[in-house]
Amino acid sequence: MIAAISLIRRRPDISLEQFRAHWLHPHGTMTAELPAARRYVQHHPIDAPGTNAYARHLGVDGIPELWFDDIAARTIAYTSPRIAECNVDSENFIGAVSRLVAEPRVVVEAPEDESVARVLLMATGAPDHAWSERQEARATWLPGLVGYTSHRLIEQAAAPNSKIPEMVLSVAGIAEAVFVDEAALLAALPELVDAQHAATTAVFRVKDYRFV
Repeated sequence: MIAAISLIRRRPDISLEQFRAHWLHPHGTMTAELPAARRYVQHHPIDAPGTNAYARHLGVDGIPELWFDDIAARTIAYTSPRIAECNVDSENFIGAVSRLVAEPRVVVEAPEDESVARVLLMATGAPDHAWSERQEARATWLPGLVGYTSHRLIEQAAAPNSKIPEMVLSVAGIAEAVFVDEAALLAALPELVDAQHAATTAVFRVKDYRFV
């Protein structure tokens, strides 16, 4: 499986509320129609306990994931008429974007439940596959954890065939951790990221919208 993960900042002339509304519809509805997409979810970072200071500093307004069976299937989607329409629409609300390509690995299957608390963990710096292994080993034993997905990064680049400026932000690793509820997440936070990497690991509390 291949995941295309984008890091998005909104255009500076629109509000966060306008950005989120447009991203959900029409843009999310359009993106969900890409051929060969196996999964499409929008992670909306929210101002809530669980988001750390470094995540707030980075100013990432949205993190979508598109999963495909393989690189060939991703190529079909990214050369389709629908992606061309999505690229044009992106100019209406996105100010900068960076695209990650990764191999996702579902370590613990998370429940589809509104009551769970989700965070994205993103280490910045040079790509580091060992980060994913260390972070998984650290997080998956924590009490209250009910879901965990690790992403092995393959590449990071500008969004293909897009006029949107590239966001300059090097990513070392990314993962998703899901806890049974807010209380469990807050209790786990002190142990979720090791102190050595806390200054360069963003923790985003997110609300998910799954389209596919």
